[in-house]
Amino acid sequence: MGLLTTQPFKGVYALGAFTFELARLPLWLVKYLTSYGRQHPEWSYRQALGVRIFFSAVHHLAAVQAKTPLPHTPGKEKERFIIIKAAEGKYFKGPLVSNEDVKPTDIGGTWYPAPLSASSDLGNVLVVLHIHGGAYVIGDGRTEASGYFAKKVLKHTPATHILCPQYRLSTLPASKTSNPFPAALQDSLTSYLYLLHELKIPAANIVLSGDSAGANNAIALLRYLAEYGAELGVPHPSAALLWSPWVDPSDSSDDYTRTNPNYATDYLPYAFIHWGSTAYAGLGSLDTPYACLKHRDAGFKTPVPLFVNAGSAEILYFDDKEWAEMMRGRGNNVTWDVERNAPHDVLLLGNVLGFDKEAARSAQRAGEWLTGLRK
Repeated sequence: MGLLTTQPFKGVYALGAFTFELARLPLWLVKYLTSYGRQHPEWSYRQALGVRIFFSAVHHLAAVQAKTPLPHTPGKEKERFIIIKAAEGKYFKGPLVSNEDVKPTDIGGTWYPAPLSASSDLGNVLVVLHIHGGAYVIGDGRTEASGYFAKKVLKHTPATHILCPQYRLSTLPASKTSNPFPAALQDSLTSYLYLLHELKIPAANIVLSGDSAGANNAIALLRYLAEYGAELGVPHPSAALLWSPWVDPSDSSDDYTRTNPNYATDYLPYAFIHWGSTAYAGLGSLDTPYACLKHRDAGFKTPVPLFVNAGSAEILYFDDKEWAEMMRGRGNNVTWDVERNAPHDVLLLGNVLGFDKEAARSAQRAGEWLTGLRK
């Protein structure tokens, strides 16, 4: 653990970072007045400024490795927040028991727009199980972090409900209790089984979704169901929405980040990706197709139709396109969807970055795709 992650150094750094960014804000305000000075010539002033400020915020957040608290109390979500009991041990096999120090556990979850229960009328529901992003180190699925995403999906798709699990986040320094792989994957399976077994929602009425690291996790869950689902008696969901998947958490090199052709038009700094990569690996490595989707054995066959969305201006665009093509080559039903000139994960942060219209368009196309599948 570096000095910047401990007090009083963290506080001193935060004050210095704030002062530094405040001092150079006027430069950005002037630089982005014309399209020639912006990161992308087709971006608006609001977009250029939003991405620049958010890039700096994420960089400094990673520098101090700010932790996201994960309380098991309702908070302002009130009745929309639930506790999901750990699934039975018999459902965890292979990669999900690859680390003896990582055990299934109870987790929280947030419903949108209202909770479902075993006594709810499930006749016409379509539930999106959404696994949030955040490089496996930040985020919680609650309203402040995922409410914008939920609002767009509920408005523009046939989904009637969304459940966002509050899966375990990885931390540094790495240890036996720092929640490395496969902690998040265990929790995603627990959430899926909760919908199937506790609420009795048919798999045909469940859509799996994930953004960024959450999309990486959703893909790992699909792979797990493809390999172990029949043996365990666990059916596949009806479809999967994959938003800006983090294809390779094992790679935080310069080639993947700082020398990426889209590094200047995205808000994901090297420090953030390195933090997530190191924390998720823990004391082990991510040399597994359940984490690294560029692994030599990464391709797999799934009956689940896949909608893969990426922004053409994000650093993950190239990997996402390559992965979508690879999965299509394996005989899968893959729809590759691109939001032109958009940075990473606009459906999660469009309101913050100034890409609200782009987020809405992405959700609309996903909605049309889902509607077409269900005819």
